[in-house]
Amino acid sequence: MLGHIESITLHIPEQRKSLAEAAHSLGLSALDVRMFSRFYGLESFPRQPGTVDDLIRPLLEQFVAAHPNLVPRIRHVVHAHTVPTLRPFHETGRALLDGCGFDQDTEYCSLTMGHCATSLSAVEYACSRLKDEEYALLLIGEKAFHPKVELLDDTTIMGEVGCAVLLSRSGDRARVIARYSEQAGEFSQHKGNEPRTNPAFAEAYFAFVSNAMRSATQHFDCALQALDWIAPHNVNLSSWQKVADELDIPRTRVFLQNVPRYGHCFGADPYLNLAALIRGQQLPPGAKVMLVSVGMGATFSSLLLELPAGNEIPVFCNLKQYPDLRST
Repeated sequence: MLGHIESITLHIPEQRKSLAEAAHSLGLSALDVRMFSRFYGLESFPRQPGTVDDLIRPLLEQFVAAHPNLVPRIRHVVHAHTVPTLRPFHETGRALLDGCGFDQDTEYCSLTMGHCATSLSAVEYACSRLKDEEYALLLIGEKAFHPKVELLDDTTIMGEVGCAVLLSRSGDRARVIARYSEQAGEFSQHKGNEPRTNPAFAEAYFAFVSNAMRSATQHFDCALQALDWIAPHNVNLSSWQKVADELDIPRTRVFLQNVPRYGHCFGADPYLNLAALIRGQQLPPGAKVMLVSVGMGATFSSLLLELPAGNEIPVFCNLKQYPDLRST
């Protein structure tokens, strides 16, 4: 066992960009809009005005308000992000920690090489550095600051959400049983002047994800049919429905209700979906949940969780109603 998830804190911007607005700013055709809406299920995307610090700062403030007595026991803060560089090189996120009362000797770093899958791989990294009674804080969140970042051609549109996951090495809440990752290194090269979507990767994607899912369950010694839920990245509806069909598992076991409302929020998606399952009281005692994400490059990463009491992870969110699964 790697450790425990003690809480999930979400900062979801109230401002939204509709698919029609995104289409205008991204120069999408009417055919593109129909594809993103009808087949991919995308409708709207959270947007935080300002910089990445304007997204992470209220997240940290919200986390500290909910955990005032635990902040001094947080030894490591890890920011997992997709875009390799979030700020000018002379700036770091350390100043945000100082402003929120974290100890000076709290270690701060960022991880990125798995892109959108980094947020799952980072859990093992963070937990491995903890002693008993210590905590780590996993931060996830970044800006869709440029059309090349906001749009994955013929695939998805990015949303902006901040997420803070409190981790411990020993605890009573959700157990992180194991991690499984797999890479397809042949898709790692990008020259900068090429389309964001590699046609070869698009062709290989479904076989890559399906085979990696099977390998993950073998590694976990847990059959796909034994999983209560799969909480995936929110790339789009049709791709996960196709993967579910390929794996011969019910589509209803893959949590996809957040796709229309939030789009693909970089590495935050699996935790956003796990939080929605908990808030919706959908996890029975002893539930097994697989968190799954795929990053460009390509990296597949997954975690197997066991929740002894079911919906036991506290979820804190700035929105009065979350999950808000109403149509937009």
